[in-house]
Amino acid sequence: MKHKWKIAIFCIASIILNLLTSILIFDVCHIPLFLDTIFTVAIVFYFGLVPGLIVGFFYNIFDVTFNYIVRGVFSPTNMCFALCGIGIVLVTWIFARKKKEFQISVPITILYLVLISLLSSFITVFIGGTIDFVRFSYFDIPDSMAPIKRFTESFVSQKFGLFASCILAQIPISITDRLISTFAGYGLFKLYEKIFGPSEVS
Repeated sequence: MKHKWKIAIFCIASIILNLLTSILIFDVCHIPLFLDTIFTVAIVFYFGLVPGLIVGFFYNIFDVTFNYIVRGVFSPTNMCFALCGIGIVLVTWIFARKKKEFQISVPITILYLVLISLLSSFITVFIGGTIDFVRFSYFDIPDSMAPIKRFTESFVSQKFGLFASCILAQIPISITDRLISTFAGYGLFKLYEKIFGPSEVS
């Protein structure tokens, strides 16, 4: 029971910290990145698949209410990006469950993290690009709810189709975002182990 409460507290804290990170990066620093899965990645490494899925899914649900309260914009289509969160969690978990292999050497750890970053960025490019294509086609999405909207518009202005533009705009953002988030999430996981001890999840 104590372990379940620990997981619940970490999940809630991760969702809140992901939301605060998105404010810091996009609203305060005005950087067109997401970086809203750092704590999700850490949870996957520390507690495993199910807690990671909970954080990855519910972050995007709470994000709608959060955006309305903090940014004054109601954009329910943001919930669709829960699919990206689930994809990121699944890719991360496939490798994160092999924790012993991460400890073979620093180069092996780096290679695993780069592989996670590239595979998860591949998934988010196509899922996120498809979601944006639908959103930009049928809804008036404000810039504050679509960090890569201007990138997409720049490709459209160069005579690319909207779907291709949505995919192309995702590539540099997603790759950068996944690299930073994956390495930062793994670093947080190691910090969790140091402060709170190893998780009971293998």
